[in-house]
Amino acid sequence: MCGICGIINKTGSPPQKQQLENMCQSMRHRGPDDEGYFLHDGVGLGMRRLSIIDLETGHQPIHNEDETVWVVLNGEIYNYPELRSTLQKLGHFFYTRSDTEVIVHLYEQFGEDCITHLRGMFAFAIYDKAQKKVLLARDRIGVKPLFYFEDDLLLLFGSEMKSLLRHARVSRELDLSAVDAFLSLLYIPAPDSIFKHIKKLLPGHYLVWDGEKTTIKKYWEVSYNIDRRHSLADLKEQFLEKFRESVRIRMISDVPLGVLLSGGIDSSAVVATMSEFSHLPVETFTVGYGSAVFDFDETQYARIIAKKFATHHHEEIVTPDIDELIQETISKFDEPFADSSAIPNFAISRVARQSVTVALSGLGGDEVGAGYNRYAALRWAQYYHLLPRFVREKMAVSLADVLPDSQKGGRFSERIKKFIHNAALPEGNEYLGFITFLLQAQKQKLYTPEFLRQVDGSYEGKFNSYFLNGDLHWLNRALFTDLKMYLPDDLLTLTDRTSMANSLEVRVPFLDHELVEFMATVPPEYKLKGLSKKYFFKQTFSEILPKEILARRKQGFSVPLVLWFRNELRSYLKRVLSESNVIKTGLFQPAFVQQMINEHLRCKENNNLQLWALVIFVLWYQQFIEE
Repeated sequence: MCGICGIINKTGSPPQKQQLENMCQSMRHRGPDDEGYFLHDGVGLGMRRLSIIDLETGHQPIHNEDETVWVVLNGEIYNYPELRSTLQKLGHFFYTRSDTEVIVHLYEQFGEDCITHLRGMFAFAIYDKAQKKVLLARDRIGVKPLFYFEDDLLLLFGSEMKSLLRHARVSRELDLSAVDAFLSLLYIPAPDSIFKHIKKLLPGHYLVWDGEKTTIKKYWEVSYNIDRRHSLADLKEQFLEKFRESVRIRMISDVPLGVLLSGGIDSSAVVATMSEFSHLPVETFTVGYGSAVFDFDETQYARIIAKKFATHHHEEIVTPDIDELIQETISKFDEPFADSSAIPNFAISRVARQSVTVALSGLGGDEVGAGYNRYAALRWAQYYHLLPRFVREKMAVSLADVLPDSQKGGRFSERIKKFIHNAALPEGNEYLGFITFLLQAQKQKLYTPEFLRQVDGSYEGKFNSYFLNGDLHWLNRALFTDLKMYLPDDLLTLTDRTSMANSLEVRVPFLDHELVEFMATVPPEYKLKGLSKKYFFKQTFSEILPKEILARRKQGFSVPLVLWFRNELRSYLKRVLSESNVIKTGLFQPAFVQQMINEHLRCKENNNLQLWALVIFVLWYQQFIEE
């Protein structure tokens, strides 16, 4: 695992090595073990390396036999042993044992189509001396990030935006539509970023600079062609075979491995499968919050799995004293990011790194297996539409609006309100409502008039391009949308930044592209049976995992912000969102921010997510704009 970066001077003037070194130094946490550079004509490649495979000879950049093709890679190629053997039979000579080297020889053999042969998580850059061409590529699902900046004179790329911000030509001008998307979704969907002139390369895409122009192309897409030829039993058997293979190839490493264990079905399945292949006890890691917030604590479930599979188990208790952790997290994300589970993920990554260098995760199981409550909400919405219109639009809304929030942090009232306000909307709008956290009515009061005038709601267009694209089953529409937006731009972003901030590599077997393609063919009624979420996985792992794990409600690495803001973080919330801090951003109305705080503290409304997004934005603004 690495951090990569590069400079392409379109005028052909040689890049300064010091500039490359500065860009790499900003990402030292991604690769503390090694660094490397290559400069030729107008092109410069740089990397920081976290050594995982071929510790001795895997130094990057890596080249082909005659040094006409060079590559830097961030990620892992899991099928590199098979690719290496095939390429050697075709006459290619290897000088390292690393997975990176297969990329240069694949490029020699297949050109741009080399990407389609790779199975893994990756973002890489190839420089072809002979053709004076640069190729940038990102893996199919978007496990690894890649950012770029381009103007008339320059093309820059990097694994993190902070590396691009080291260059004097890159401004910090905000994209206000991206700010709106962040406050609405708690993350910023690709290809946009918080900075107007920095873009994210989309998953499953590659970019080519041919010496004259830049072209972006798509090389992969998942197809939801439902296959009804097989019984549920046959599909379960096929899935288990593919899943075991996915876990096995992600255990290839020259350094110690472990598992990030939440105690849910997905991470527990990874532990169970990994235990089959490991001759030593699996190292497992989980976080908790103590007995005071028992409803948010998952340690009891993680212990059940740790005991059943005899793992070497580690626990970390996260407390509300997290000011320093928040600041450090913000600095590693580079743009505002308000999924609060970044806090426990940062903590668990820090603990895991003390024992292992690589950790497997159950991430992605919900997106391929239909594990979120909002999928069941779409089913409920179909029944809700059968009620008389006056019941839906008058009685139900009136009753929901007077529901007080739970003083214990429960989400029942919040979920009822959200469902009733969105379930009656047209198809597409209802699901967008389920995944949006700031209502349009709130924006009218929160945003300054100037901010409102510059917001174009572009994130809604991105959503529609996925949810309304093609004649898919309603559940597959939602799964496809989450695979394209929420998964790469929230969950995978979160996992990459929190793990790499601690020099830990995280691998995600549920997101092996062959497994994702297989699950896309499984009939939707097997994924969501009635209102039973993740039915297919529950049936598949029924003889492997304990009943307590299969029957438990979904939770994930949730954070008890709703309670912390009303108690331990009460003064912190008021201090960060003070009138002066809010005014400095020039974007928000301080009176409405104070109203949202008061509503939350009085348990009138659960505004914890909206307030958390504002806290993150204000702190990010102070760190990246003011300072």
